[in-house]
Amino acid sequence: MIELPAEITNTLLQILQGFASPNNEIRAAAEKSLNDDWITPDKIQVLLVFLAIQAAFSPDFTTAALSAVLFRKLALRAPPESNTVIIAKNITNIDKQTLDAIRETLLAGFLSERPKDIRHKLSDAIAECAQESMPDWPELIQAIMECLQKDGNISNFKESSFRILTSVPHLINTVNVNTILPIFENGFTDANDEVKISAVTAFVGYFKQLPKSTWSKIGVLLPSLLNSLPKFLDDNKDEALAAVFESLIELVELAPRLFKDMFDQIIQFCGIVIKNKDLENMSRTTALELLTVFSENAPHMCKSNPNYANTLVQSTLIMMTEVSFDDDDATEWKESDDTDDEDEVTYDHARQALDRVSLRLNGQYLAPTLFTYLQQMITAQDWRARFGAMMAISSAAEGCQDVLIGEIPKILDMVIPLISDPHPRVQYGCCNVLGQISTDFAPLIQRTAHDRIVPALISKLTPESCERVQTHAAAALVNFSEQANQAILEPYLDSLLNNLLTLLQSNKLYVQEQALTTIAFIAEAAKTKFIKYYDTLMPLLINVLKTENQDNNGVLKGKCIECATLIAAAVGKEKFSEHSQELISLLLNQQNAVMEDDDQIRSYLEHGWGRICRILGEDFVPLLPVILPPLLETAKATQDVSLIEEEEAADFQKYVEWDVVQIQGKHIAIHTSLLDDKVSAMELIQLYASILKNLFASYVKEILTEIAIPSIDFYLHDGVRATGAALIPALLSSLVSAAGTDNEEVRQLWNLSSAKLISGIKTEPMLEIVQTYHTALVDGLGIMGSVPLADDLLEEYTKGVSTNLSDVYESVKDRHNEADEYNEALEDDDGFTNEDLLDEINKSLAAVMKSSREKFLPSIQILLPLINTFLQENEVILVLFSLVAIGDIIQYYGEVTSSIKDTFINKVVSYLVSPEPQIRQAASYILGVCSQYAPQSYADVCVASLNTLVQVIGIPGSKNDDNQTATENASAAMAKILYAYNTNIPNMESFVSSWLTALPTIMDDEAAAFNYRYLSHLIDTNSPLVCDPSKVQSILDNVLQALYQKSIIGKNAEDVVASVKKLLSTLPQGDMVTLFQRYPQEYMPIIQKWFS
Repeated sequence: MIELPAEITNTLLQILQGFASPNNEIRAAAEKSLNDDWITPDKIQVLLVFLAIQAAFSPDFTTAALSAVLFRKLALRAPPESNTVIIAKNITNIDKQTLDAIRETLLAGFLSERPKDIRHKLSDAIAECAQESMPDWPELIQAIMECLQKDGNISNFKESSFRILTSVPHLINTVNVNTILPIFENGFTDANDEVKISAVTAFVGYFKQLPKSTWSKIGVLLPSLLNSLPKFLDDNKDEALAAVFESLIELVELAPRLFKDMFDQIIQFCGIVIKNKDLENMSRTTALELLTVFSENAPHMCKSNPNYANTLVQSTLIMMTEVSFDDDDATEWKESDDTDDEDEVTYDHARQALDRVSLRLNGQYLAPTLFTYLQQMITAQDWRARFGAMMAISSAAEGCQDVLIGEIPKILDMVIPLISDPHPRVQYGCCNVLGQISTDFAPLIQRTAHDRIVPALISKLTPESCERVQTHAAAALVNFSEQANQAILEPYLDSLLNNLLTLLQSNKLYVQEQALTTIAFIAEAAKTKFIKYYDTLMPLLINVLKTENQDNNGVLKGKCIECATLIAAAVGKEKFSEHSQELISLLLNQQNAVMEDDDQIRSYLEHGWGRICRILGEDFVPLLPVILPPLLETAKATQDVSLIEEEEAADFQKYVEWDVVQIQGKHIAIHTSLLDDKVSAMELIQLYASILKNLFASYVKEILTEIAIPSIDFYLHDGVRATGAALIPALLSSLVSAAGTDNEEVRQLWNLSSAKLISGIKTEPMLEIVQTYHTALVDGLGIMGSVPLADDLLEEYTKGVSTNLSDVYESVKDRHNEADEYNEALEDDDGFTNEDLLDEINKSLAAVMKSSREKFLPSIQILLPLINTFLQENEVILVLFSLVAIGDIIQYYGEVTSSIKDTFINKVVSYLVSPEPQIRQAASYILGVCSQYAPQSYADVCVASLNTLVQVIGIPGSKNDDNQTATENASAAMAKILYAYNTNIPNMESFVSSWLTALPTIMDDEAAAFNYRYLSHLIDTNSPLVCDPSKVQSILDNVLQALYQKSIIGKNAEDVVASVKKLLSTLPQGDMVTLFQRYPQEYMPIIQKWFS
């Protein structure tokens, strides 16, 4: 056992005593001495040894506890000389001899007779010395196994041992599973509740890091684990019950189908817990969360169980009635300005749960059960039941849209009568439903039910309603207006505005604020129809803005700014000019006022300026010197990251401004509200650059180099990285508008920007963000025109694309392997798909090929094996990516591709008859490209493919919705081949005749453009296949349909019409008139435009 000199020990003991002093000055001095004198590169190891000794052996338990806590904190802290604060740790940076001494000391203390709380703190310190990246510690494994296998009254040893395994479960991976099973089983059945809970928690950690191949062996423990629950319930051990539920939730998220044989019992038990209102909220809400998580991770298992829907619906509906306890009149609710109702915990959990479950299971499964109960609840005597029914419809509407959108009249029959319910919370619930379904069933509900919804909501804006109902009705009108056009809103504008103006006179600020928001959104929807009300409202808003700023009117004035600028945008620049100078002057006064970072008006003001910029255009430029500086300051915010202690995490998480993440055992607090504001500021800068173009150019260099480019390094905030990437091309476009692409500074800034984007493409772990980098690069290359990427960047870009494609390939394969005995294959629900990314990489590759041409050829050789690997796959999105990439390679490199064509061309041809329309379309397109850009190299393949293409355009159903685009691309490929090889094609006339049967081309504009150019060519060369009088009617019909559908426009339309006119001129005048008269009335404007 290591010993320290007495002098060091005494000095450090004095410092520790200072930490425990009630005197602030003494504590501060002790902290300073520790930081300055001991947390240094040369003394940190000695300090850790001292703390380990004191934690293990100090007879003074206060000193021991403090030493154990300090040891863990300092072990996790980065070494004094380290630059990687988040990743590096002192404990992994000390020499092996010192580490061995610390381990020996801590383990000896752990195994000695120490109080429970000291042993727990020692177990936390031990866990930090046993991380997976550190040397093996066989003595610890042996000690833990012995503690857990002992009989007798040693519960605190067992609990602490399980506590260690929870943190470092890999320790027992080398122990035979058959030895582990009884240890956990004994823990689950231990007489001590704390041991049970720690055993369950440790089991989850152990299970999560095991390979799937071992899960079946471990899964036999689940019945024993579940059997611990009823005893906790019977003994009213709420906290223990909730703790086990939380562990089960983690297991369900990992392997839900492990519980398949026990699912019925779990459903039943959760239902019992949720219905037991004598239990604490935590145990009831975690039981509901467990049921909810099953729906998100095993929806098919839930749907196949006959009891799941009934229990889930009953449970959520019961909780949704748990509002306004001991307050039947809802007096406290009516008097509150707080619309979140934070005290109603179970109600809030139930709403969220029903929303999440319905999104996963959908209406066909859930709606019948739900509405069976709702029919009873809406007629119940208890107002809470009627209120709960309304909130349940609101919660389930989005997820059950598949069924409910077809039942809008019936839903409104249930809901609208309750708008006049005697209880205000039921009225509120009714407004909530109408607002929610106005969003979820838009725009259909706006078109078909405005005459029922809008009058109902207007009726609640009157003084007869309580303020919270008035406000919620006004908020619901915002939802309705967002998807309503001016024609729908116009009949209601008088009534709406009169009532909303009345609400502006309310003595409650939150009512006034909502009224302003609703007016603003109605104005935005009504557009020029709102001019009628402009002269009343704008002066009123200006008068409010003239009042002095006070602590309680910041949001109100902000809402006035929002309302005034949205009204100005609705009515247009000319009408707004009557008040533009006065409003701008007031906003400038506000801008010049001293504003704190959290000033309530700041965000409204920034967005208000954005709207005014849209209205004024270049007239806005003189305002930029005043408006931009504070916006740039916000946009320059850095990553405010703090390394915090574990016990501080809960405090930080109470604040919406902060987020806490755990990285390698460390708790990192991120000031996310600053970064959210940074995102908003960058979005506004992008707006200014996009609107003002060259007039914004003088600001671009500063913003690019100090804001947009550095934002790609904000690894702790996805929004900053994505928004920064999108900002780059907007700024570049502004600069190029002013200086052109030959300007040296422009090229330098583009080189910096493209280098950062390509670096992101290479290293970004989030595929969604990778997609934004590719998009920004494509946009940038488009702006720079023929300016290629630098040679070194081409190499890095190729590495990045290769990495991206490998990641997508792995992701697609993993998705197919998801469905097994433990998991179900789940659909992505985050809006991002691998298909989106591959599509963007295709565009990115094409843009790089176009700008770099032959310089990118070596990279093509590097990427080709991956592209060909994708080509051989059965997954549609992978094959499509490959086909599009091959088409682009042939387009940009033409005859040069002859040396690589044998690696892909046979597979491409085989895809012409793929059962997937998208693949047929892409393969056809490639054959057309071959004939256009490399006619010599691909002549044999193209001509030989004509017979197959004839089959493609002639398959049954070739022109139905699923197949039409593929058919049109096949016909365009035929046209390109026929045009390119012409008389060299045997049976040319037969192929042209077959091609004509595929017309008209009305869906794919690119295919239409070539098809009709080829038709024009045939007419102009007097081909008898089109110039025969018997063919004229068919030719005219095909052209008119394309003109009517606008698949051909501009020069292409002019050329083909000229050719058709020439064809028509060969007919007698009467026959030509008869041809046109046979068309329906809707074609007449097209005929008059093009053929009169």
